[in-house]
Amino acid sequence: MIVRRMLWPLLLGLLSAAPAVAEQAPRVEVVTPERTLVRDELITFGSLRSDESTMIRPEVGGRIATLHFREGQAVEAGALLVGLDDAIARAELAQATANRGLAEKNYQRAQMLFKRGASNAQALDEASSQQQAARASLALAQARLDKTQIRAPYDGVLGLRLVSVGDYLGAGDDIVNLEVLDPLKVDFRVPQKAVSQVRLDQAIELSLDAYPGERFRGRIMALNPRLDEVGRSQAIRARVGNADHRLKPGQFVRVSVILAERPQALVIPEEAVMPMGQLLFVNLVVDGKVERRQIRIGQRLRGRAEVVEGLQGDETVISAGWQKVGPGREVRTVPRGEGA
Repeated sequence: MIVRRMLWPLLLGLLSAAPAVAEQAPRVEVVTPERTLVRDELITFGSLRSDESTMIRPEVGGRIATLHFREGQAVEAGALLVGLDDAIARAELAQATANRGLAEKNYQRAQMLFKRGASNAQALDEASSQQQAARASLALAQARLDKTQIRAPYDGVLGLRLVSVGDYLGAGDDIVNLEVLDPLKVDFRVPQKAVSQVRLDQAIELSLDAYPGERFRGRIMALNPRLDEVGRSQAIRARVGNADHRLKPGQFVRVSVILAERPQALVIPEEAVMPMGQLLFVNLVVDGKVERRQIRIGQRLRGRAEVVEGLQGDETVISAGWQKVGPGREVRTVPRGEGA
């Protein structure tokens, strides 16, 4: 009876210890490395500019008689925008036309008289000179009349007009701005240490606060061969398509110069990386046991790290719980996010 009483607690202890032995293998979260696009980028800031931009101004003075455009209107090259009062110009043209007609007839008479021997060469030369002067005066009068019709120099979109019908304009006064919105230019700078990494036709991407999460692609079109002596930076100009006119000249943009692209780069969660001094390691699960492997990483991408050496891509990597295990330790695995 006494022996049974002594064995009973011992048996209960052994039975309660059995589950504890089974629980000795710690549980860790694991993940398989992912293949994705990784870029080396140079980040800077810039401003958008119209591909072409001009202020429409008259070349001659005059009073505005007609306006042939609406503010914000898209116009084609050669479209009539403004008509100045042309009464004086037309009168000058009529006078020049009459003078040219008289000069032509006088020259014809001088030629006839010279052929008959009734006039000398000097009189013929004078008549020829008067004819040429009359033709030049007519061309000048015609040009002045043409200048009263102000036309668009190229296809574009008009801005806000600064004048009204009846205003008197002097030569060079502002009327309205004309902008080419597709494509747009983007001007930015890079520090001198990055100059060797930038080249013509290199891809860039733009992002801006007006369209969060969107990126607009473009390409570098020109490099200033001279660096700024104050900031020691190089001015660069790129071109970006803008067919839908969503981007506007003058906007401040974040510019990413694409230095390199790796479409099949290997990435793992950043928390899976174990630093040890100057070296970096990951913990793998091989045949149910922990194996530690040295790696080298490239880009860090918002919680993920690019692995450039040390992994092939088919390994099982411990993402959480590696702090409580060591090499050779048996572990139980669960997918990442299900708790270690």
